[in-house]
Amino acid sequence: MTAQEQIKHLFNRTVTNSNLVYDFNLFDASVTQKLWSTDYYLRALLNLDISELVASSTAYTGSGIAVGTSNILDNFCREINRLLDGFFMNALSTLDTLGHQIYILYASQSTPTRIYLNNTARDMLVREHQQSILGQFLNTQLAMRWFSDFEPFRHCTTHESLIRFDDIQISYDYVNSRYKLSKKIKLPDNPQVRPYTYQKNRVVNNFCKSTFGNLDRLVKRSYECIRRDIRQSGNAIPIP
Repeated sequence: MTAQEQIKHLFNRTVTNSNLVYDFNLFDASVTQKLWSTDYYLRALLNLDISELVASSTAYTGSGIAVGTSNILDNFCREINRLLDGFFMNALSTLDTLGHQIYILYASQSTPTRIYLNNTARDMLVREHQQSILGQFLNTQLAMRWFSDFEPFRHCTTHESLIRFDDIQISYDYVNSRYKLSKKIKLPDNPQVRPYTYQKNRVVNNFCKSTFGNLDRLVKRSYECIRRDIRQSGNAIPIP
């Protein structure tokens, strides 16, 4: 069994409070679901092909290959923003849902209304569980460059689109009879600062692929740390 599965098995076997068990299992399933959804949107981004999008659009409209360039760009822009919205919202939600689980697994003086992994759950561990392996791990991981680059995307997908119409440039390959991107699409340096700048050269696919790899490792290693903390507590849950 994975560390996450071992923790779930132990929790359901030893905790008698039905409300705690319900909440724990809900958040446990949600972490798995949201991580899966993040991977789903990543794979869709990596497989997004403007030529295939044109083909599906022309098949729907019956207008043949002579689709207006502005329509092609508009459809592609909407699709890539849809996928980025799904990727970032699920990625950040994965971490915050893990934060809710942490509050169930570790005894705390109070539970805030809103829980985030990086500034509530992590801070609670540092403050109230100073010797916890998980707290030390998160304190290190959430201070790393990949997370500081990723975290500003928390709210942007609910307020504005990351990719603008003008960011997309396409050309037509007459040899292979297909449209293609004529330059790589990039994410803004900081989506909370406008107008957007692109000095960090964040190519969409590369940034999202790297971010998911770090996210996946953080979640898996967090459960491994929790399992070690539980063992050190003598299998006491919540961890005192």
